[in-house]
Amino acid sequence: MAKDYFLPRTDMDRAVWLTNFANKFAAVAAGLGFIPADVTSVNNDAAMFTYLLNQVETYTTAKELRVNYKNLIKNGPLGSPGGAAPVAPTVPAAPTLVAPGIFPRIGQLVQRIKNNPNYTEAMGHDMGIIGSEQSNLRVEMKPVLKLVMKGGQVEVQWTKGDADALMIETDKGSGSWQFLAIDTVPHYPDTTTITTPSVWKYRAMYMVNDERVGQWSDVASITVS
Repeated sequence: MAKDYFLPRTDMDRAVWLTNFANKFAAVAAGLGFIPADVTSVNNDAAMFTYLLNQVETYTTAKELRVNYKNLIKNGPLGSPGGAAPVAPTVPAAPTLVAPGIFPRIGQLVQRIKNNPNYTEAMGHDMGIIGSEQSNLRVEMKPVLKLVMKGGQVEVQWTKGDADALMIETDKGSGSWQFLAIDTVPHYPDTTTITTPSVWKYRAMYMVNDERVGQWSDVASITVS
């Protein structure tokens, strides 16, 4: 059965995954022919990625506090206690700087690991570099499209669910399907200029890890004028 990509989708999950990978890789690196510099590189990548995520969280919270305080001072209500203005957040020193491309770099390293003759699937599962088997749900994924007119444009409405994106095709009266867009954030506005009254058709398929999955949606049609 086909496997899903081993890397988690969200940054927080990837940080947890990378920390585990760094620890497990250090234990088997020498037996797989890697040098200490490879282990150091992975450790530095893991430390920096976790640090950057924590920085984003810290400053996002700091911004929200400042916006709330600004709004309180600006609008009141009158007589409410203002309190002290938010102070600058305290952040730890940055770890060792790393080059851009942490996960492309890790992806290349994982491929080197899997190509090594001493590599075993037990190692792969322990390091988290073997994806889970695709479920029948992935095979059965099928988008549902709803078409509405907004501001003189057709808006293709859809729900994201477990997908990363939606690949949309359209037939605007030619009788053949043409690629329209890959949309990552619902909904998609079709900016094609409407010149004559006609029936426009749309169909779409979900995408995960840049690959099409599941089934085509039912064809959705709308009369434009």
